Amino acid sequence: MTVNRTIAASYFALFSTVTACATRHRSLEEEPTPAATPEVVVLEVENHNWADVVLYIVHDGVQTRFTQVAAAHDLSVEIPARLQGQMGVIRLAARRIGGTDSYVSQAISLRGSSAVRFTIESSLSRSSVGVW
Repeated sequence: MTVNRTIAASYFALFSTVTACATRHRSLEEEPTPAATPEVVVLEVENHNWADVVLYIVHDGVQTRFTQVAAAHDLSVEIPARLQGQMGVIRLAARRIGGTDSYVSQAISLRGSSAVRFTIESSLSRSSVGVW
């Protein structure tokens, strides 16, 4: 009977050791990997308008004031990851300082994009957006 207990104790010790090793190995494999960082997306703006223009980014249903572009000037700025939207879809909006006109672009997918070109015309309604 003591032989059976000794064998049982040996099997239990072996089982415990194998289980502990397997659990340790599995926990190393299941460590969370860092979330993929969004790609850098550059917004290039050409302001052909005679007034300064305030730019907004609409993402995830929220409109956030982004930057301001001086009259008849160009601007190149990186769109921060926090403004790129959870699904990588944004809209660009522009409002002329001292005026009542504004512009809101169609939805823009930033996935796989490296640059967005926003051309602001003298009449904001004729402005355009290109993505590449």
